[in-house]
This record gives sequence, structure tokens and C-alpha cells, in this order.
Amino acid sequence: MDAEIVTLRLLHIVPGVAWVGSAIFLAFVLQPALAKTGPPHSRAVMRNAVKRLLILLHSSAWLTMIVGVIMAFRVRDPLFDFLWSTPWGTMIWLGFVFAVIGYAIGTIGGLTSKKMMDLGASLAGQPPTPQQAGQIANLQKRGMLLSKIAAVLVTAAVVVMALAQHV
Repeated sequence: MDAEIVTLRLLHIVPGVAWVGSAIFLAFVLQPALAKTGPPHSRAVMRNAVKRLLILLHSSAWLTMIVGVIMAFRVRDPLFDFLWSTPWGTMIWLGFVFAVIGYAIGTIGGLTSKKMMDLGASLAGQPPTPQQAGQIANLQKRGMLLSKIAAVLVTAAVVVMALAQHV
């Protein structure tokens, strides 16, 4: 095996595992738990844990995508002929599209959650008005839905790319 390809695959797969695992954990474990916990405790967890999780998500996503593009140049054909004319290539670019869309939706979900946290923080310990409580609830639901969609899309990207070598 070529050492360059082995290195590139490791630099693609390991961060990809971190990205997809973090996205699944955030969407299907952490966010639902924080929603049940309630504002006093969820704010502290959000401040202390989510920032680190988001750094992991973004850095691993970018590393995965950048190294994946580099591998597309190295693995098969530097002119991308294989990406447009073979089943393998179709699976690879389809997986890449799922990954990019999943990343974008996850980013929008993160921005939505930030708006929710900012609105909650602006209350400065005061109970929210019914309108503010409704806004917070809507932002929370929207952020959770977007995170779940993103997690499913990046998982689909992994599945499609893993199947690429078998088509």
C-alpha cells in the first residue's frame, strides 16, 4: 500500500468518525437531555460543554472534507474522470454532497441554538414573558430538528462513501 494514501485515508476517516459521532451525540443524546433538564442546568452545560463540542464538530468536518477532496485527486484519476463516469465516482460525489449539505444544516442549527441561548441570557435571571418563552421554545425545537437532519445527512454520507468501493 502507498504510504501517502494510507495517511490520507487515516486523516479522512478518523476526523470523519469524530464529526459524525459528535453530530449524532449532539442531536440524539445531548440536546434532548438538555431540553428535559431545563434552563438553569442546561445553560451551564451549554456554556461548558457545547463550545468544545462545536470546535470538535467544525474542525473535524473541515479536515474530513478537505482531505476527502485531496484523496479524490490522488486515489483514482487526477482529472476527475472517475467521479463522473463510474458508479464509484457517483457514490463519492453523492457522499460529498450529503456531507456538505449536512454540515451547512448543522451550522444553521448551531446558529439557531445560539440565538436561543442569547435570548435566554438576555433575561438576566428574570422569568421570561410568555412571548419570550414561546420564542425560546420555537428556537429550541428548530435547532434540535436541524441538528437531527444534519446528523442523518452526515451519517448517510458515510454510508454512501463506504459502499462506493463495492459498486
